[in-house]
Amino acid sequence: MKRQEQQYREITEKFKALAHPARLKIMANLMERECCVGDVQKCLSLSQPNVSQHLKVLKEAGIIVGRREKNKICYQISDNRIKNILKIFYIGE
Repeated sequence: MKRQEQQYREITEKFKALAHPARLKIMANLMERECCVGDVQKCLSLSQPNVSQHLKVLKEAGIIVGRREKNKICYQISDNRIKNILKIFYIGE
């Protein structure tokens, strides 16, 4: 029972992370391709610190991962379950 309760908590955290319009827009971009902070910033017209904060929330929830490419970090979706959920709602497709 405790294991199931932990799974519910983890799922809840993922949904909380997605519960912001800017983060859903980020996810829509990541559904199409890997993006760096600058790419996301241009698409959303948000400040770099604001974009970084939203990416941090998604990363801490285990939804995205970043990989370093020289002096920038590029992000991609790491949780295919979330990707499938977003497809159901036609986000990013």
